[in-house]
Amino acid sequence: MPKSAPEQNLRYRRLFETAYDGILILDYETGQIQDVNPYLIKMLGYTKEELIGKELWQIGAMIDKNASIRAFATLKKEGYIKYSDLPLRTKDGDIISVEFVSNAYGVNGDRVIQCNIRDITSRKTTESELIQFQQDYVHNMYEMVDALTKVIVTRDPYTYQHQVRVANLSVAIATEMNLSVFTIEGLKLAALIHDIGKISVPIEILTKPIELTQAEIEMLRGHVQAGYDIVKDINFQWPIAQTIYQHHCRLDGSGYPNHLKGDNIILEARILCVADTVEAMSHNRPYRTSLGIDAALQEIEDGKNKRYDPIVVDACLKLFRVDGYEFPSSS
Repeated sequence: MPKSAPEQNLRYRRLFETAYDGILILDYETGQIQDVNPYLIKMLGYTKEELIGKELWQIGAMIDKNASIRAFATLKKEGYIKYSDLPLRTKDGDIISVEFVSNAYGVNGDRVIQCNIRDITSRKTTESELIQFQQDYVHNMYEMVDALTKVIVTRDPYTYQHQVRVANLSVAIATEMNLSVFTIEGLKLAALIHDIGKISVPIEILTKPIELTQAEIEMLRGHVQAGYDIVKDINFQWPIAQTIYQHHCRLDGSGYPNHLKGDNIILEARILCVADTVEAMSHNRPYRTSLGIDAALQEIEDGKNKRYDPIVVDACLKLFRVDGYEFPSSS
């Protein structure tokens, strides 16, 4: 059975009085406050008498009076307006953040405006604290990576500079691929320490001025497992240990140490693989002089779809051949 008008009014009034959001009823023509619920009175600190008959900007609740007037005009025209984060000033002068939603509708032939106001100050504070925590976390990760790179630079300056250049190119490739900032951040950290495992390789092998023997090559390849073992228990937000472990893998399974193929190799490692190859071939190594950037780019182009990810290769080739990318100078 349909409820009578008095019953409907009573039900609405109960909802209005007990709501856990602030509610204002405004005159459609003037914007003056006609009614206010207890929750909003408590939120703003004004008495009901101080609010009725006035406009929000008259009591200082709306910080920007001109913006409030423009918003009221928009509301009358469109019938709806919403602010996800609006500053309000309480009677005590405190600034709170609110979610503000206004609707214009008809009541008994008249037009009124209802404003629903939700205090989101605590939520914003929590979000700000979370953002700060995330920023501190990333900063701490960089400090940890910096400490690891210092271990390398004191023992093997060449490897340190190699990692810096590879990290720079890896970031440039990932940016060209439009990867997320989060992914790029983790890739950069991984690239900066991707050869950390070389601290387990005898220095005479790392700096040997002639071609390595097969036994020495196998010993050098052990740096991948050693690097993985060093970082695997660090609680990174990114797959840094796996990126280090897989960065010598190739799409056709010809890489090492575990001969992963295709999509079994994570994207970060596929990017690092290309950047590592190009940098290594185009710079001097202890046992040989640079083969040149053209030879390096030809290698990844010839290996596209075979050894190297085609999307990564295309991004890298564009950087050098179209955008004029250059490795950062050593410092």
